[in-house]
Amino acid sequence: MSLPSLLLSILLFFGLIFGLGLPWVAAWMFSSVEKLAIGAACGVVQIYGFAWVVYGLSLPPTAFFALPLLAIIVSWIRRRRLAVFLGESDIRSLLGRHLLFTAWCVGFLTLVRSYGGGEWGPDWNEHYQRALFFLQHQPLETRFCDVYTLPARPPLANLVTGACMAMTGTDFAHFQVFNTLFSTLLFLPAILLTRHFSAGGVHGDAGLLLIFMLNPLVLQNSTFAWTKFLTAFFVLLAVAIYVRGLGEAAPERRILAAGLMAAAILTHYSSGPFAVGLAATQLVLAWSHRGQRSMGRELLLQALLAGAVLASWFAWSVARYGLHETFLSNPTATVDSSLSPLTWVERRLSNIFVTFIPHPFHPVDYRFIAQTSSIGYVRDYCFNIYQTTLPGAFGTAGLVLLSWKLLYRDPPAAMPTEQRFWNWFPAGVILLGIMTASWLDRWGVAHICLSALVVIGLAWCAARLPTAPAAVRHLWMAALGIDATLGIAIHFYLQGIIRPDFTMLPFINTGTVFPYGLVTTKNILLKSILGYNFVADGGPAPPLVITLLVMLLVLATKQALSSFRPAR
Repeated sequence: MSLPSLLLSILLFFGLIFGLGLPWVAAWMFSSVEKLAIGAACGVVQIYGFAWVVYGLSLPPTAFFALPLLAIIVSWIRRRRLAVFLGESDIRSLLGRHLLFTAWCVGFLTLVRSYGGGEWGPDWNEHYQRALFFLQHQPLETRFCDVYTLPARPPLANLVTGACMAMTGTDFAHFQVFNTLFSTLLFLPAILLTRHFSAGGVHGDAGLLLIFMLNPLVLQNSTFAWTKFLTAFFVLLAVAIYVRGLGEAAPERRILAAGLMAAAILTHYSSGPFAVGLAATQLVLAWSHRGQRSMGRELLLQALLAGAVLASWFAWSVARYGLHETFLSNPTATVDSSLSPLTWVERRLSNIFVTFIPHPFHPVDYRFIAQTSSIGYVRDYCFNIYQTTLPGAFGTAGLVLLSWKLLYRDPPAAMPTEQRFWNWFPAGVILLGIMTASWLDRWGVAHICLSALVVIGLAWCAARLPTAPAAVRHLWMAALGIDATLGIAIHFYLQGIIRPDFTMLPFINTGTVFPYGLVTTKNILLKSILGYNFVADGGPAPPLVITLLVMLLVLATKQALSSFRPAR
C-alpha cells in the first residue's frame, strides 16, 4: 500500500465515523467525552446499516460512495452545533490523543509483513474472506477457511470494513488498515472510564495513552486483522454508559447501553459474558424498583432497542440458514454439544487454572512453540503470557499499578449501587469468559473474552496514576520498558523480517522444527500462496516509520510525566 493510499484511508475513516455520528449526538445532554464516544459508535452502526441495505438490495459497490456524501451533508446541516462541540479545548485534547494512538498503531502495522505469535493462526484470512463475501455477494453456502459457515460469527465488523474497502481498495492491505483503525476506537470509552474512576478532578488521560501504547495485549490486538477490539469498543462503551446511569432517575443511559451491547454481540460473540453481566444487573435493579411504572417502560425500551439491533442479523440468518445453523454453528457450541458433563467441567476448571497461572509456573508441552530461533522462542514464550493469561494481559507495568491499587485501596468513592456492581461484575465476567472456551487450552484463554475487562482494569489504574507515589511511578516506568522490549519490540521485529520459504511446505505436517515455529511458518506461507500484499509490502520505509514511532513515544511520555502531581 502506498503512503497516499494509506493517508486517504485514514482520512476516509475519520470522516465517516465522526461525520456520520457526531452531528446526531453533539446536542445531547451527555458529557462531551460521552458524546464523542457515542458519536463514534453511531457512525459505526450507521455504516453497518447502510452496508446491510447495499448487500440486501444487491447494489453495486459504488453505492458506498453515498456514505461520505451523507457525512458531508449531515455535518453541514449541523455545522453550528458541531463547531461549538469541536471548539471545546477538552475535546480537541482528547481527539489529539486519539490521533496519536491511531498513528502509533498504524505505524506498527506498516512494519508487519507476516503475522506470528504463539498459536495465533489464520483468523486474519477468515475475516478477510467474510468481508469479501458481502462485497462480492458470494453464495450462501460459502465456507470460510473451508470450515465455517457465515452464521458461525456475527457480521458487523465484516460489513463495516467491507464498506470502507469498497471506496478505497479490496486488497488485503486495505482490510488490515481498516481493522486497525476500527480497533483504535477502543481508546475513547477507555478514556471515559478513566475519568469516571478519577477522583478530585485529576484525569489520567495522558497516563492511559502511554499505557495503551506500551501494553502488548493492546498493540498486538490492534494490529492483528480481526474483530476483537471493535467488539471491546462497544462493550466498554456500554459498561461506561451504564455505570454512569446507575444513580440517575432518567433511564436514557441504561437504555442506550442495551443497544450498544447488542452491537457488541453483532461484532463478536465474545461479548456474551458482558451482556449477561449487564442484563443481570438490570434485572436486579428492576426488581429493587419493581413498584415504579417507569422501570417497566425502561425494560421495554431496552428490549426494543436491543431486539431491533440484534434482529438485523439474526432474523436474516434464521430466514436464510435456519435456527440450528444460526445459533449452533459457532465453534464453542459445536464442541460443547459433543462433551460429557464430566469432560465439560474438567476442561473449564483446567482453563481457569491456566488463565490465572502463567505457563512458567505449571507443566506445559513446549513443543508447540519449538523453533530453532532463540529470539523467536522468546517472543512466543512471552506472547503466551501477555495474551492468554489474565495477569499477563495487564503487562508488567499494569501489574505494578494493579498491585499498588489493591494493596493501598482508597475508601470507596462510588455510590453504593455502583460499588456493588464493581464488586461482582468483574468476577462474573471472568468466570463466564473462561467458560466460553470449550477446548482444553494449554496456555490460557484470557484473549478470547477478557480483553475488554483488562482495559477496564487499566483504566482504573490510570485514573490514580497522576497521584501515585514517586516510587510507584519509577517502578511503573521501568516495567513499561520490560513490556516494550519483550512484548512489542521483539514481536514486531520478527513480524517484519520473516519471509516465505517454500522449501518448508512439504514438511508442514511432519513434526519438523521450523526456524520460527509451526504456526508462524503456516501464516507466512498462507500469505504467499494466496498472493496477499500486506501494508508493509508497499508502505513507508521502516527507518522512517521507526523514527516516527520514537517521536510519538517521546511526545506521549512527556505528556504523561507532565500530568503527574509532584510527590509529597
